[in-house]
Amino acid sequence: MEPSYMVENRYSYLVYNWRPSRNVDYEAETPETTFEWHLHNLFIQGQNYLHREEYSLAYNTFRDLQSLILKTVHPKMPVDPNQFPGYVFPKDISMIDALTSKAADILKQTKVVNYKLPPNLIASDPILPPNVQKQLGIIADVGLQISSYHAFVLEQVTSAMEEVRDGNWRGSIKRYTSALEKTPANDSMLRASLMHDLAVLNEQAGDKNGAMEIGQTSVRLFVETKQPDAQLHALNTMVGVFNRAGKPDQAAAFAKQAEVVRKSMVQVILPQRDVLSQRKVSSLANSNLVIRPREVQLLNVNSAAMEVRPVAATAFAARAISTSDTPALMTLQYIKDTVPQKTLKIQGMATTAAIQLDSNAAANAKMFLQTIADTVDLGLVTSFVYTPIQMVAYIPHMYFFVIPMSIADCLMGMGNLSEAEKEYLSVLPYAFINKAFEIPKLWMRLAQMYLDMGDDAYRRAKDNVAAFATAKSAYEKIVLANKTLNSNSPLYQDAKFAMIKARVTNFLTAADPVAFNDNPAITIKVMEALAKLNQIQAGLNFFGFASNYSPPFSFEYLQNTARYFAQQASQIEQRYIQYKSTAENEELRREQLDQQAEVARQSVILEQRGLAEAQAGIAVAQASLNYAEVQRQNAVSSKTDFDNARWELLEYAELEAWANASSVDRDDQVKLTITGYEYYGADSKRRNVVLKELAYQRTLLSHDLEAAKLQRAIDAANAYKGVAQAQVNQAQARAAVAEQRIQIAQLQQKQAEENRDFLDMKEFSARLWYELALQARRLKDRYLDMATEIAFLMERAYNAETERNLNVIRYDYSRTAANNLMGADMLLSDIDYFTFDHVTTTKTKKAPVKKVISLADSFVMAFHALKSKGRCFFQTEFAEFDRNHPGLYLCKLRNVELVFVGITRATSISGSLRNVGVSKFRRENGTIVTRLYPSDVMPLSQYEIRQDALAFRFNPNDLRLFENNGIDTLWQLELPKDANDFNYNEILDVHLVLYYDGFFSPSLESAVKAALPKSGSGSRGFSMSMLFPDEMFFLKNKGNAELAFEPDMFPHNQTKMKRTKVTLKASGDIATIGGLSLHLKSAEQGIELALKTNAEGEVNAATPGDPLKVLLNESMLDRWTINLAAADNPGLVKNGILDLSGLKDMLIFFEYSFDYA
Repeated sequence: MEPSYMVENRYSYLVYNWRPSRNVDYEAETPETTFEWHLHNLFIQGQNYLHREEYSLAYNTFRDLQSLILKTVHPKMPVDPNQFPGYVFPKDISMIDALTSKAADILKQTKVVNYKLPPNLIASDPILPPNVQKQLGIIADVGLQISSYHAFVLEQVTSAMEEVRDGNWRGSIKRYTSALEKTPANDSMLRASLMHDLAVLNEQAGDKNGAMEIGQTSVRLFVETKQPDAQLHALNTMVGVFNRAGKPDQAAAFAKQAEVVRKSMVQVILPQRDVLSQRKVSSLANSNLVIRPREVQLLNVNSAAMEVRPVAATAFAARAISTSDTPALMTLQYIKDTVPQKTLKIQGMATTAAIQLDSNAAANAKMFLQTIADTVDLGLVTSFVYTPIQMVAYIPHMYFFVIPMSIADCLMGMGNLSEAEKEYLSVLPYAFINKAFEIPKLWMRLAQMYLDMGDDAYRRAKDNVAAFATAKSAYEKIVLANKTLNSNSPLYQDAKFAMIKARVTNFLTAADPVAFNDNPAITIKVMEALAKLNQIQAGLNFFGFASNYSPPFSFEYLQNTARYFAQQASQIEQRYIQYKSTAENEELRREQLDQQAEVARQSVILEQRGLAEAQAGIAVAQASLNYAEVQRQNAVSSKTDFDNARWELLEYAELEAWANASSVDRDDQVKLTITGYEYYGADSKRRNVVLKELAYQRTLLSHDLEAAKLQRAIDAANAYKGVAQAQVNQAQARAAVAEQRIQIAQLQQKQAEENRDFLDMKEFSARLWYELALQARRLKDRYLDMATEIAFLMERAYNAETERNLNVIRYDYSRTAANNLMGADMLLSDIDYFTFDHVTTTKTKKAPVKKVISLADSFVMAFHALKSKGRCFFQTEFAEFDRNHPGLYLCKLRNVELVFVGITRATSISGSLRNVGVSKFRRENGTIVTRLYPSDVMPLSQYEIRQDALAFRFNPNDLRLFENNGIDTLWQLELPKDANDFNYNEILDVHLVLYYDGFFSPSLESAVKAALPKSGSGSRGFSMSMLFPDEMFFLKNKGNAELAFEPDMFPHNQTKMKRTKVTLKASGDIATIGGLSLHLKSAEQGIELALKTNAEGEVNAATPGDPLKVLLNESMLDRWTINLAAADNPGLVKNGILDLSGLKDMLIFFEYSFDYA
C-alpha cells in the first residue's frame, strides 16, 4: 500500500498532458463559449510554455490571462498587459466576491453544450441496459446541465425534430405534446412557441382544424408575452395555415394584424460588432485544434412538405423568420432565449461538487470555493483544467492561487527569486487554498525557492565566510542549525502552515529521521537546508570544503577529469539544442499541416460554392435556352401570320390606291406617260391605273422585305437557341468540373488531415522531442555541477602545487546571458586557463632533492620519547634545509620514507607517521606562507616502496602521502608498544627520508645566504650502551665509567660548541634508577658534582638546586667520570656488593650552541 503522502506529490497546478477533445467540432459555438475557450487556451498555452521552460513566454501568457479575468469585472481594464509592463495585478481579497459573482453570471449565460451530430447516427432514446445506463449516469450528468423542466422540453423537442426528418408527424406531435404538458402555465413564451410548432405539425399531419385552433391560441399567448418579433412570426404562419384551409377572410385578418405589428416594430441599428476570432487551441498533446464555425439546422415548412434549409448561425442566435408560404419551427430557438435553471456538476475522483445557477448562484459559487478548500478529493481540486466551462467556475481560485503560483514558477525559472517569493506569498491571504494538497505544494515551492536563494548566495560567497550570512538567513527560513524552526519564517508564520510546521517538527525530533514516515519531498528540503547550515557552521564553502583545503589528487588528473565532465556537459547541451530545435521544427510542421488541413477544408467549402454557382449558371443558361425557344417560336409565328395575310394586304393596298385615284369618271381621268425609270414605266395609262400599279409593286416589295426580315428573325432565333444550348452544355460541363473539383478538394482535405494525424501518431512527435530536450537539459545541469565542483578542486590543487592563488573558477556556470546556454563551454575555457597560466608563468625547472634526517642526531629528545613512550613529535624547519640549498623556493614534498636502524628481531613494525597538515612555504620573493593540507597518515608495516612496487602500482592521478606538503612542518611518529614485539632499546636511530623538489632562484639564494646566521644551536644525545658500551659495562660492574666527548662526535662545520642544556637519564628498572646517587666529574672544568635522580631516573633543570647548571656555557669537548658508590646507594647493596643489574643504560642529552665554520 502506498504511503498516504503520495497524493501530495501527485497534485500539481501545472498541466503537462492535457489533450483537447476530438469531438469539439460537433459543438455549437456562442460568444460565451468563445470566451471560455480563449480563457482555457491561454492557461493551457501558458502551462505548455512553462513545461518547456520557456519562462518568458509563459510569464506573458499568464499575465494575459490575469488581464482577461480582470476585464470581466472591470470594463475599463485593457486586455493587453503589454500596455503596462511590470504592473503587479491586485490580489485584494475583497475582489473574491466580485470574481465569484461574475463567474456565476458567466455560467448562467453559458449555453448548455448542444452537439450537432448526424441525426441518423444517434439513437433518439437510450438503448443500453439499465445497469449500464446507471453506470454512465455518473458522467452523463457531469458538466453544465439544465436542471429545470427546460431540460425535458429540450430533449423532447430535439427528438421531435428527428421524427420530423423521418416524416413521422404523429410521433413529433406526441413529443411536442409531452413537452407542452411539462411546461408550466406561467411560462407563456415557451408554451406559445410549443403551440405554434404544434399548429405547423398538425397541418402537416392533415388536421387543419386542430392546426387553426392551436395556432390561434399560440398567437394570443405571444400577444401576452409582448414579444413583437415572436408575435409576427406566429401571425405569418397563421396567414398561410388559414389560406390553405380555405378561410381567406380570417387569413386576411391575420395578415392585417401582422402588418400592424410589423409597423409598430422599431428597428434599432447598432454599431457593427467586430467579428470574434475563431476558437483555437494551440498545439497541445501533439495536436492543434481549431474550433470552426458551424451551421444550425432550422426547419422551414411549406404547404407541400417539410423542407430543411440550412441557416447560417451568427454569434447572436439568428432566427429564421416564418412566412405564410414557408412556416419555420421556432421552439428550439426560443427555448434557448429563455433562462432555464442550470447546474454545473464537477466530478472528482470520488466525490461530486455542484453549483446551482439559480438566484443565489453567486453564493453557491462561493460555497464551491469552500468545498475546494476543504476537500481531500484530488480530482475535484484539479478539475479546472478539463473543460473550458469548468474553468469558469474556478476563475476566483485561478486568479488568487493557480495563476500566481504559475507566475512565481516562471520568475523562479528566470532567476528572479525575490519577485518569485513575493508572488508565492501573495496567495496566502486567499481563504480558499486547499489544505490537503495546495498548502503542502505551496510550502514545497517556497522551501525550494529558499534553498535556491541560499544556494545562489552560498555559491557567490565562495570562500568568504562572512558572506555566508546571506545564505544562512535563507536556509534558516526552512530550519535552524539546532534542528528547531524559526516561527517568524514565511514557511511557518501563517496559520495555514500549522500542519506542515508540526510535521517538520516531528521529523526533526524523530530518533531516526531516515526511517521517519513522511513525504520525502518535504523532509529532503529540510535535510538539505540543515546540511548546508552545518557546512556554514563548520566554515565550509558550498562544495563542503574549508578555505585552505587541498585535494589528494594531482592537478593534471583533476584538470583532465574536470575537462571530461565539462565536455560531457557541453555535448549534452548541444544535444539539448538539437532536440529543442527539432521539437520547434516539428511543432512548426504540425502548425503548417494544420493550416493546410484548414485551407483544404475551406477549399472544399469554396468548391461547393463554386458548384452552387455552376448549378445556378445551368439554370441561367437553361432560362436563356428557353427564352431563345420562345423567341424562335414567336418569329415563326410572326412569319406564318404574315405569310397568311400578305396577299390579302397586297390586294387591299392596291385597291385602296385605285379607289383614292378614281375620283372622276373613266373618260375624264388623266393619262400618264412615264419613261426613263428602271423599275416602272407607263404609256398613256390612266392615272388611277398608274397609282394602282405603283401601290401594288411598292406593297409587294415591302412584303417581300418583311418576309425576308421575319425569316432572318427565325434564323437568328434558331442560331441563338443553338448558342443557348451551347451555354447550357457549357454550364453543365462547369458543374461537372465543379463536382470533380469538390472531390479533389475533399481528397486534398483528407490527405492533409491524414498527414496531420500521421504526424500526431509519430512516436518522435514534437512533445517527445520537447521531453528529450528537458531531460538533456537536466543531464547537462548535472554534468555541469559535477564539472564545476571538480574544477574547483582542480583550482585548489593548482594553487597547492604552484602557490599562484588563482581565483578563476566560478561556483555556478548554469546562468548565462545566452538563455543559460554555453555555461559548459565557459567552464572549459576557465579550465584551460590554468594550462595557459602554468605555461606562461613557469620560468625555471624543478630541482629534485633528497634529504635524510636522523632523529637520534637532530631530535634527541623526540628520539628518546619514541623509545621510552612509543610516540614523539618533531618539526622539520627551513633552517635545516636553507644552508644546504639556499636558493630553492616552493619546496614541496613528493615522497617520504621512514627507516628504522638497529631493529633485528622484529617480525614487523606497526605504527604511523603523521603530518598535522600545516606547512610553510617560501615564495620566490622570500616571503613565508602557511597552508593547511589534509592530515596524511602513513601506516608503518612491512611494506617497502622498492620491493613492493609491482604489487602496489603507483597511480599518477593520485597524490602520494604527504605530497605537496611543505618541508617546514610538524610530524608525529607513533609506535604503539602493544602492537610491536621488539625491544625499543634496539632502535639505534630513525631516518626520515624526504624527497622534495623546488624551483631555484639566484636572487633568493643570495637573500637566504645573507640571512643565514653565523651561529646556531643543536642537540645531541649519547647512549652509553650504544656509544660507550665498554664504559657501560664497567659502570654496572665496577661502579665507574669514563666518557670522552671528542670533536669527531660532532659535525665538522660546527665550532666553539658550548652546552646550553644538560640532562642525565638512567634507564632500567624503576627500583634501580629512581633515587640513584652518583658523582660526575668534569675534567675540563675540574669539578665534581654529587647528583641524585628523580623517580623517573632523570637529573635535569627541574631537579632541586639544578645541580647541572654549573656545566652550562662550557665546551662540549670534555671528559666525564661517573662513579656509583655502594655507600651512596645502600638500597642497591646485596650481599655487600652494589647491584646495578637493573640499570640498562645511562643517557646524556645536550643542547648546545655553536659557530659555523
